[in-house]
Amino acid sequence: MNRVNTLFNPAALLKIVLYIFLLLLLMLQFLSFPGQFRYMAEQEPEHAHLRWPLTALSFLMILAVEIIVISVWKIVDALEKEKGRVHELKFVNYAIAALSFIWVVIACGLVLLLLNADDPGLPVVVTVIETAVTAVGLLFLFYRRLLKRTLNRASNN
Repeated sequence: MNRVNTLFNPAALLKIVLYIFLLLLLMLQFLSFPGQFRYMAEQEPEHAHLRWPLTALSFLMILAVEIIVISVWKIVDALEKEKGRVHELKFVNYAIAALSFIWVVIACGLVLLLLNADDPGLPVVVTVIETAVTAVGLLFLFYRRLLKRTLNRASNN
């Protein structure tokens, strides 16, 4: 019976999903995107100058997502082991910083896209993605506020 409880433990399942997600992100970061941009430069020489900027941008965006994944892992660990709210707060701040970077990059891309778009489809999709990033960022900001409130109460007692 204990093995079944461990198998359906939400924290354990979340860590498995985060682990798989992190491995997929690493594959994208180091194999897929660099190869895709190399192929694009070979097939479309007029866009070859975009190879390295796009490779660097995709590397940084994926790195930011990896920081968020690791931060969530550490927050789940801290909650499970009751390590303390200060420990959680550090990783919440890392996740907020990474999400802020992603948000700014998407916002800049959306502005460029809106200035050059002739079809509303892609700008709508990017707006939906930006809205989702905003919602996740606001969740982290809310969680940080709750953690700070808990820390203030604990220090007052």
